[in-house]
Amino acid sequence: MRCCRSFKFWVLSVSLFVGLSSLISRAEDKTAPSEDSLRKIEEVTSQAPDTTDSLRMAMDDFHQVMAPLWHEAFSAKDFKTIREKAPLLQEKLLALLKVKLPTYLQEDEQKLNTFLSKRQELAYYVGQVSLASKDGVDSTLASAFEQMHWTYEELEKVFAVPIPELDSFHETLYFLWHKALPGKDYKAIKETASILKVEMDTLMKVPLPYGCAKKKEEFEKRKSALKDAVYGLVDVCQKGEEKKIEEALSLVHERFVELNQFLR
Repeated sequence: MRCCRSFKFWVLSVSLFVGLSSLISRAEDKTAPSEDSLRKIEEVTSQAPDTTDSLRMAMDDFHQVMAPLWHEAFSAKDFKTIREKAPLLQEKLLALLKVKLPTYLQEDEQKLNTFLSKRQELAYYVGQVSLASKDGVDSTLASAFEQMHWTYEELEKVFAVPIPELDSFHETLYFLWHKALPGKDYKAIKETASILKVEMDTLMKVPLPYGCAKKKEEFEKRKSALKDAVYGLVDVCQKGEEKKIEEALSLVHERFVELNQFLR
């Protein structure tokens, strides 16, 4: 779990420091370590973990390109912008495929295999987006881009704090945000808002998983902000003002993104 990695790296760092100190102290000349000591020190340091987490950086770089396309261009059916950014998605994917995998991932065989499988699947759909961006058929591009987005979400789940109740909430919100709202289906929004409220009430009772105590206060704060937005949406739906329904749903989506990104 990512929130526990800092302790793990700290332990490894201390062990590394002790090992280095031991090697140096055994050297005959303290000011000029022997060639053998230098070789041993090099061997120890070469085994140090990748504390910069280049993988996380590569995933964030890909997400920064994909996110505005998904939340803005895709929702507005702005396929021209998606086509223009397709080469950049390929570029960021290539960096993600080449990145050095961190120690914490390599040591967990199940998580590693899941990650490699999902990353390969993401590569396939980025390729499909690239091909669809050239054929001029919007529906084909839309399908490929949606599949790419969902695959990236699955890739993120490899590292995310597992909260099934949040996933259920997301599925309902997905329908509202990407299906009902673009189609101006206010009847569906009104009917589904009550379901979202029930799921929100369930989510409010969910504690942060064990091992992430330091995040508890912020987790509860962001959940409460999301709850206020959901209750606001339900209230507006009962009054039937379409413009305000759009604004309220936008706020729910914004608060969900804030909570979800906090748990990444």
